[in-house]
Amino acid sequence: MKPAVMVRRGGELPLSGRSLTGLLIAVLAKGRPFRFRARGASMSPLIKDGDVVTIAPPGEAGPRPGEIVAFVHPATGNVAVHRLVRRAGGRFAARGDNADMEDGTLPADRILGVVTSVERGGRKVGPSGRRSGPALAFLSRVGWLDRGLALVRRLAGRTPQRTP
Repeated sequence: MKPAVMVRRGGELPLSGRSLTGLLIAVLAKGRPFRFRARGASMSPLIKDGDVVTIAPPGEAGPRPGEIVAFVHPATGNVAVHRLVRRAGGRFAARGDNADMEDGTLPADRILGVVTSVERGGRKVGPSGRRSGPALAFLSRVGWLDRGLALVRRLAGRTPQRTP
């Protein structure tokens, strides 16, 4: 008999760090998608803290700039979910949509999978399609995406003034 993780229907198995990384790698290696609850704000507003993210193995063509991917972060060794902003040879640069700087360059074998779904409150909210991915990658790479998001957040926080 093979050991298995038992989680009740609709339940969650609390994992983080290297445990989450190992399980994600094992599930994706079997060609299966993997769902987990995201933590952090580096991909806000598309992926917010507590959203449920589904990662699928990369397709035959491999990941492309603009796609949101899960990868082993070079500094921490843990799973990170960020957007690929450019490719140079066999390496990729990734950056969170709400992050100030890139994560450095990643060899293609560090990219574990591609985000196929983001759910918030039981409703699908993303990710953006393949058509908008390259444009978002460009905006993120040149620093306009985070500036635009900051402007949207600032404007959303203001209430319109009524004139008598």
